[in-house]
Amino acid sequence: MQQIINFIKDSFQTKEFSSSDRQALKKLISVKQPSAHELNVLRSELFGLIENQSNSADVVKLVNWIEGINKCLLPKQEDVKTPENRCYFSPGDDCENAIVSSIRNAKHSVKICVFTISENVISDAVVKAHKKGISVKIITDNDKLNDMGSDIRMLSKAGIRIRIDQSSSHMHHKFCVVDKEVLLTGSYNWTKSAADRNQENILVTEDPKMVKSYLSEFEKLWDLFKDF
Repeated sequence: MQQIINFIKDSFQTKEFSSSDRQALKKLISVKQPSAHELNVLRSELFGLIENQSNSADVVKLVNWIEGINKCLLPKQEDVKTPENRCYFSPGDDCENAIVSSIRNAKHSVKICVFTISENVISDAVVKAHKKGISVKIITDNDKLNDMGSDIRMLSKAGIRIRIDQSSSHMHHKFCVVDKEVLLTGSYNWTKSAADRNQENILVTEDPKMVKSYLSEFEKLWDLFKDF
């Protein structure tokens, strides 16, 4: 950051910003890779330099200098990604399809943290992801473990790592993080009744802060509970 600030201050002395200066500044920014916040700080530094120059006789030259450097400090459009958010509701297949689709599209990892799993369509997608070499981890609760239709034992026999909350309270989360980039969360239980009868919801988001928070919660619980 300081190197970029020094570059801008040196350039300000001459009020010149040639094509070679532009290339040099872009290269420096590429090497340092400032965040969007840091770029905002740099732009504040830029306008701070000219704050007391409004009466300069060479206003046009000053404005051109500002414009040239400011363009370099703007984030690249391809780097500004708007997080995608989608919501689904049950009864109906929308929530189930959102879960299955996200798992099928996984490239590296699937981290599942749900109260129970008894919907075979979802369980089949989880097993297929595991067989493709994708890292699959499941955290669940012991309360529904022995219910008729529970798929937890089957998933464990398939070789998927599972950790169970065996405390007197419930691990009642219903969320999943795919590839550390996509979060699914909401009231929706991964069961047949949730799809057929219950009023449930799922939010799918790619918001980095949301994903990071849920990923942190998953890792905390994974360390807390023991292998099934």
